[in-house]
Amino acid sequence: MVKIDNVLSASVRSALNRWFVLILLVALALTLAAGYVTYDSHIDGAETVTEQQTVGTWTVESEFEHGATVTRDTEVFSSGEQLSNRSLYFTTASPELDGTYTVSHDNTDGNAAVTSTNLSLVIRAVEERNGNQVVHWQTRDSLDTLDAVEVADGEAATTTVSVDIPTILNRTEAIQNDLGAAPGQTEVLLVADTTVESSVDGETFTDTRTDRIEIVPGRSVYRVSTTTAGASPYDATEQVTRTIEPTRLELYGGPVLCVLGLLCMAFLGTARRRGWLEVTDRERARNEFERARDDFDEWISTARIPDTDDRTPVPTDSLVDLVDIAIDSDRRVLEDGDQYAVLVDSEIYTYTAPPAVDPLASPATRNTESAVEDREGATASLSSLLFNDSGEDADATHPDENEMSDSNDG
Repeated sequence: MVKIDNVLSASVRSALNRWFVLILLVALALTLAAGYVTYDSHIDGAETVTEQQTVGTWTVESEFEHGATVTRDTEVFSSGEQLSNRSLYFTTASPELDGTYTVSHDNTDGNAAVTSTNLSLVIRAVEERNGNQVVHWQTRDSLDTLDAVEVADGEAATTTVSVDIPTILNRTEAIQNDLGAAPGQTEVLLVADTTVESSVDGETFTDTRTDRIEIVPGRSVYRVSTTTAGASPYDATEQVTRTIEPTRLELYGGPVLCVLGLLCMAFLGTARRRGWLEVTDRERARNEFERARDDFDEWISTARIPDTDDRTPVPTDSLVDLVDIAIDSDRRVLEDGDQYAVLVDSEIYTYTAPPAVDPLASPATRNTESAVEDREGATASLSSLLFNDSGEDADATHPDENEMSDSNDG
């Protein structure tokens, strides 16, 4: 029968020995987890859960657009030309800015919405201090109001207001003259405060938002930018109870992993108890040599090692030591069978690889191979000695016999 220690290499058995406890704990954890999954899928069976499910959605969206009409002919613009959504307008050519505010909604139930919007003009002086915005003074004028306007599903409510930039500049100067100071920077805001209300699947939602157009006025040009809240979705939900059946992975994977974990633990315990994972000194030495041979392959060349002649042989303890010598002396390591050498001036550094281990030998045989070889060598020597002595005795002539022969001849 082929034993496990004949199948697994020395490096594998060494790793199993070194990480035995950790591997055993991992196998135990795998078995427990697989056992829980098996119990949960086969004993508890299907699971009933309660979840929140979306039954309807209501989405509100707002938009600010702006534009200006050219009031006089210029070389680049014609009188009456419409300019829209520009970042910059010319004050003398198009002094009045129109702002168009739109609120729309989408209801999956098709319900209408009620919207209220207040459009106002805000003029203020602001200044940034320590990362905070400080408002030195502010005025607010109401421009237009939409009060409780019903908007059908998918439709929009729109209103347009206009502001005169030169009038705003004159008013700002008047305020500054009245205050006797002009702190900070003047801002002009076209603000839309909006409230929208609707219902989805019997649940009522209210959306409140503030959108605005920001104007930086000037005698020659004024700059415009917009800030809007964007789209806001609202979901109507309800509790839904459903049954979750165990998956095939849980039904069959759990038992399989449980069995694998148990087999792994049984194998580890048996192998450890019977010594299948043991690594002999001879195997360990051969394994270390083979790793070093692979690691330093680029420094080793296959060649016939010359006779020592007048070089002084210097044996080394390992292939690593021999490669270090080769690297330090900028030489190659010569490989001739199990013999390795580095020629450096008058020295020849040598190393003999440990013998390979017979993969079919048992651990006891591996441990006693050297002892058997020693005993066989001793036995052979003794036998040789005995046989040689016998031969010599057989071939040698006894002095007495010679004398007797001589006397007989006489």
